[in-house]
Amino acid sequence: MQEIAFDRNTDGGDFWCDAAQTVDAPAKPYLLRVDFSERNAALPDLARRCGEFDVRMEHLVVGDYFIGGGILVERKTYADFAMSLADGRLFPQAAALARSPHRPVVLLEGPRPPRMPDVHPHALKGAMVSLAVMWRLPVLCARDPEDSLRILRFLARQLGNSAQSILRRYDRKPKRAVSRKLYLLQGLPGVGPSLANRLLLQFGSVEQVITADQRMLIQVRGIGPKKAQRIRTLVS
Repeated sequence: MQEIAFDRNTDGGDFWCDAAQTVDAPAKPYLLRVDFSERNAALPDLARRCGEFDVRMEHLVVGDYFIGGGILVERKTYADFAMSLADGRLFPQAAALARSPHRPVVLLEGPRPPRMPDVHPHALKGAMVSLAVMWRLPVLCARDPEDSLRILRFLARQLGNSAQSILRRYDRKPKRAVSRKLYLLQGLPGVGPSLANRLLLQFGSVEQVITADQRMLIQVRGIGPKKAQRIRTLVS
């Protein structure tokens, strides 16, 4: 489990937030797509008010927050984390996150409630370890919704500074399995990095993309009837 700590300034505020307001403030907001299931949570409203995110509510196939087209975040409170472990939702969600072509993160948000679902604390710790080690999903802990916002801002900025956020087909062939799948999909007519991401997220595998009919292909944003027909013509 990974934890992020923030220093405090002498006035009792968060040093990072004060610095962000005076130095290196982004000229443009980052795109933050938020699943409808989070509409009543405090975090989307905080993201709107901070001025750094263009928040759009929509249905996400996987995860709760999608930052800048590159980082997928599954947010859970402590109570929801325990309940999802007890009712069997946690690891299927982990599998969906791990299959995503994006960079997945689990955000565990506090404060810890005084009464928790009937799950042994050792089971919770074991689940966190399993997510981090077996599923290779970073687990980031936040004290409260404000702390979660800080983490989203860090993630957005680091993604913006990363030269690896876009896979270009004319570069050397990638070694990671997901990157190789994206590389293959970019060989389809009219399919660039962003559309390859959406195709893999929608269908789950290259095989499912190749075998999808035109009706299924045009359900993906960025594919119209003509492009779908060109893809089908190539792979048939």
